[in-house]
Amino acid sequence: MEQTNIPIDPKYLELMLNPTNYGEMKEFDAKGYGKNSQTGEMVVIYLKIDPVSQIITDIKWQTNGCGTTLVSGALFSEEYKGKTLQSGIDFTENVFEKIKDNPPDDAACGEVVARAFMAAVKDYEARKRGEEKEHIEYVTLSCPVPEGEMK
Repeated sequence: MEQTNIPIDPKYLELMLNPTNYGEMKEFDAKGYGKNSQTGEMVVIYLKIDPVSQIITDIKWQTNGCGTTLVSGALFSEEYKGKTLQSGIDFTENVFEKIKDNPPDDAACGEVVARAFMAAVKDYEARKRGEEKEHIEYVTLSCPVPEGEMK
């Protein structure tokens, strides 16, 4: 099979090499995991949320995923930071609708980030009720696993 070289947008290349808001947060108000059980790819998102305004004042995230996941995480985190929790939820629900039309591997990489955010929202709500447990949401879109790789 012949390989084609498709140019990578310079902004996306920069986000792969230096993803925005990437890293761990030691003190957070919410933490959620998105996981693709088919590939083992995972994203964790940490949120600091102003309790009065419900504005996401800080966000950090980490992944063991591919370049597409790095770009998605960076772009999503830029979208969430400085916005209200509800606008983040609305944005994420819109993402779920739009990514269905993407190629399966790209869609799953974006979905894992969005699922991590929604898991963090569930964690935030649970913490307000005094409950603490890990919140994980799983990717629903199929992501092809290259032949010979473990599932």
